[in-house]
Amino acid sequence: MIVLNQNLSEVDGGRRPTAMSSMTPQQIKNEAAVVMRQGLSSQAWQVLDLLFAGGVMTADQLGMTTRTLRRYAKRRIIVRYIWSSKDIVRELGEYGLVVENGKLYTLGMVGAEIASTRHGKKPSVEYLAYRFERVLRRVIVNEIVLRIAAEAECHGWDMIWMGKQEARLFRNDDLILEPDAFIRLERGNEEYPLLIEYHHENKRRRAVQKVHEYEYARESHLWQEAWDVLSFPPILAVFQDKVVGEGYQDGIRQASPVRCDYYGRLLEGIWEKGGMDSWFHINAQRKGNVFPWLRDGA
Repeated sequence: MIVLNQNLSEVDGGRRPTAMSSMTPQQIKNEAAVVMRQGLSSQAWQVLDLLFAGGVMTADQLGMTTRTLRRYAKRRIIVRYIWSSKDIVRELGEYGLVVENGKLYTLGMVGAEIASTRHGKKPSVEYLAYRFERVLRRVIVNEIVLRIAAEAECHGWDMIWMGKQEARLFRNDDLILEPDAFIRLERGNEEYPLLIEYHHENKRRRAVQKVHEYEYARESHLWQEAWDVLSFPPILAVFQDKVVGEGYQDGIRQASPVRCDYYGRLLEGIWEKGGMDSWFHINAQRKGNVFPWLRDGA
């Protein structure tokens, strides 16, 4: 879990992130110890924290120069996927997300070890096995989170970000819920938790299933300790195709009673100026405000 504010490879097809030469676990620990003794800049910690929560990010999202990121990669703090930057820019553009620097990064072996020490939990290595399309979807989720964080800061709110792996809920050893992201907006004693789901598909089935999963998780009470919240967060569902929104309506009709609040938004509208402000409350079938600065006029 990280706090965000302004102060602060593809395995498939034989393509892997660069700088992934073999190191033994002990060598990784030793190198991480050396890097930490030498000290890390606030910029380096920011990159580590962002990738711990988000998994995969573009250079634009990390907010660092290529030269700086290359230096971190040399120390195996981060590792770059070797897909063409031009291809990344073009493909993300197909989703309406405009980026200037399409280089993609995830935590390197040494960075993962340092992040594990810092956060008390090992970061996921699953991103190294993601196919191209799945990596892009993760980048889009992260962009949504980062834009909420930027908007929150403009209104005097900090944002706590719990990534996909951290936000999972388990009943015993069974995974019962895996939101794309959990965030908590904080200002003084006020807090507003939110869950984010991104849907790339153009079918209803996954949305219906998500409603069932969220309603089941809501009744489990496991979320109170896992997310450190007193009330179950509203779900913000972003989707490529409006049929997914219809799937959420189907799921709500099937669930009885419905205890969670579901809000929907088409992805194309998210990138517009002020697009993050407008959400549809699927339960009530009307527009609704989800952010505190819209609710209280802050």
